[in-house]
Amino acid sequence: MIVPKTFQHPLFFATDTVDIETLQPFPMMMKQVPFYYDITNEEKPWQQKERALPAVFQLWDEEKRELAPLFAKRQAKQAKDGIIRGISYFLCALYWLNERPIGNICCWEEEVQSLSLRPLNVIDRLSFIFARPALHHSFVQLDELFIELAKLFYKQMVQQKRD
Repeated sequence: MIVPKTFQHPLFFATDTVDIETLQPFPMMMKQVPFYYDITNEEKPWQQKERALPAVFQLWDEEKRELAPLFAKRQAKQAKDGIIRGISYFLCALYWLNERPIGNICCWEEEVQSLSLRPLNVIDRLSFIFARPALHHSFVQLDELFIELAKLFYKQMVQQKRD
C-alpha cells in the first residue's frame, strides 16, 4: 500500500509504502497500518462512530494491558511501538468523534485545533507524547487522553439520545 504524503509522519511510517500481511475485519487493520481506514476510505468509521469508537477504545485497552508490564519492568524501549500504535488509535478516535477522517497527520496540530470535541490541552499533551513516546509519563498521559475522549464520546451519545 502506498502511504500518501499527508500521512508520511516519521513517527508512524519509515517509508512511503507499507506491506499488508493479511486483510482483517474492522478495526484490526489499525494494528497493522496506522490510520488504515483514513488512508483507504474503506470503512468510513467516522460515519459510524457509535460502532467504531468503542472498538478503538477496546484496541487501546488491549494495547495498554501489554504495555503496563513493560513499563513496570522498565523496558520502555520495547514499549515504544505500542505507544506509537496507541497514538494512532487516539488520533483516529479523536477525528472520528468529530465525524471526520484524518486529512493530514503531518500537520496534526492545526487539524486538531479545528476540532470542536477534544480533551483539554490535547495539543500540548500530544506534543509531549509525540516527542517522547518511550517514556512512562507518555504512557500515563495517553491513557488519560483516552479516558477523557471516552467521556466526551459517551456524553455525546447520551445527549443525542435525549434529542
